Amino acid sequence: MLAAVGLAVGLAANEPVSWVVAALLPALALGVVVLRKWPALTNRTQLGLFGTYVSVRAVLAVAVGAGYLARRPDDRWWICAAMATALIATLVEPAVKSVLAVDAQKVANLSGVARMPSEPFPAGWLTSLSLATLVLGALLAAVAAPGWLFLLLALPAVPALGITVLYALRAHAAAARIQRELSPALIRYAPAFALYYASEQGVQYQVGMWLPYLERLNRPFVVITRHPSTVDTIAAMTSAPVLSPRRKDLLPSLEEFVVPSLKAAFYVQGSSANETFQRNRGLTHVWLNHGDSDKQANYDPRHATYDKLFVSGQLGRDRYANHGIAVPADRFVLVGRPQIEAIEVRDTPLPPGAPRTVLYAPTWRGGRRSTNYSSLPVGEPIVAALLERGITVLFRPHPLTWSQTEDADRARRIQKILAADAAASGRRHAWGRQAERDWDLPDCFNASAALVTDVSSVATDYLASGKPLAMVATDLSVEGFRQAFALARVAYVIDPELDNLSEVIDQLCGTDPLRAERLAYRSYCLGDQLGPHAAERFLLEAGRIIDGDR
Repeated sequence: MLAAVGLAVGLAANEPVSWVVAALLPALALGVVVLRKWPALTNRTQLGLFGTYVSVRAVLAVAVGAGYLARRPDDRWWICAAMATALIATLVEPAVKSVLAVDAQKVANLSGVARMPSEPFPAGWLTSLSLATLVLGALLAAVAAPGWLFLLLALPAVPALGITVLYALRAHAAAARIQRELSPALIRYAPAFALYYASEQGVQYQVGMWLPYLERLNRPFVVITRHPSTVDTIAAMTSAPVLSPRRKDLLPSLEEFVVPSLKAAFYVQGSSANETFQRNRGLTHVWLNHGDSDKQANYDPRHATYDKLFVSGQLGRDRYANHGIAVPADRFVLVGRPQIEAIEVRDTPLPPGAPRTVLYAPTWRGGRRSTNYSSLPVGEPIVAALLERGITVLFRPHPLTWSQTEDADRARRIQKILAADAAASGRRHAWGRQAERDWDLPDCFNASAALVTDVSSVATDYLASGKPLAMVATDLSVEGFRQAFALARVAYVIDPELDNLSEVIDQLCGTDPLRAERLAYRSYCLGDQLGPHAAERFLLEAGRIIDGDR
């Protein structure tokens, strides 16, 4: 309110400094209010916070108009029309946004079911348009611009609101159609199993990791995702139907997806929200996970609630017992690791002195400090040490690295180091799009002679190649790290301070004294099927469960 009064008084004055400074008050006043709460909020809440201060923006609209009238009294009709338009648009914005709250079962790739119409633009644009009108209107008033310019600024809010309301009406109609059509369409489609996903992050690499193998089961299936925001991303990766439930009516909505033909559900991500779908006891619930490593996510006590646990090798079973988690032996199914089928097996070491290419693939920091295994904080000196040896480097950070500001900055610095060295030395390092999008993980494995990583499924999968690997210990001594993480016993371990980095590079790219132990450990970890046959056991066992043979 003080900002509004100050703006009106300042613009009414005829001193240029007064009205220029006063013209900035709307943005400053609202900015101060928002920034006080900013640090404690998530990114999504930060973006939405501006839209909550409707009353503040309404007062500021009146203040801008009053100040404008003081500067241009002869343009009062233009200015009053603009002020009224801006004020009404601001006041009706919450009502319009409430109409947009369509609680629908979002569906893709299912014949006979309506699609939700696409939003013409994000609802947050209405707020942005309102703020832009206020700030630019204040600046126009400050320079005593013609009043019709203010009206020109305010008018776009009218069609924007109208388009939004029309979209909302279409979306509500589509939601009603989906609710009528979904169950009959699912019964006709007759899915044999479902892939259930309850997270909003990691869709492309967690769901995407398993979709090719689920499709090779040659049985109709559906992907059920708890969050509507992930439907389009998943639908772009598969021709299978993708469904999401109503949020306000979650349990009954999920029940509608459980048609008589459905026999099993597979889970690739460890969200506690998986329990919501596990309540359907008529199904066989199978834990797949999205990788095999010594991370805590591979031996969580919640896994004991699944009917079957698919693990790569005997190590996958032993992890639970080694961490005091009791799982009945008959729930484990050893299926190998299908994702290693494209990894070339090279058990014969390179000759001494041959050029070396090393893949550096750090994991992300995890959801909490106790699960932060990332070596990225020491990634720059590791890469620099490899470059000093004349080694070609492939750099592929975990996909979620880019969601963390600090880690994303670290990854970009490593990319710059590689770019500079490539320009100076001519070595063909790989990073960015080439290493993270054009190539998949097996491509990176096949192009490298050794790996540097940390506690990650990347280390486990690399075993399939037969090539040497190093792991960076985080917050533990080398011996403590080997005791805590079984795979580290056949890897070269870099201590957290990097004191033994030079020695490890010598072993990794030279003598490889752990070669025999590593090859013997491979079948314990991954099973006996490598290369083109790696998916056979999974396809057999999953097919048996779906067909009711287990």
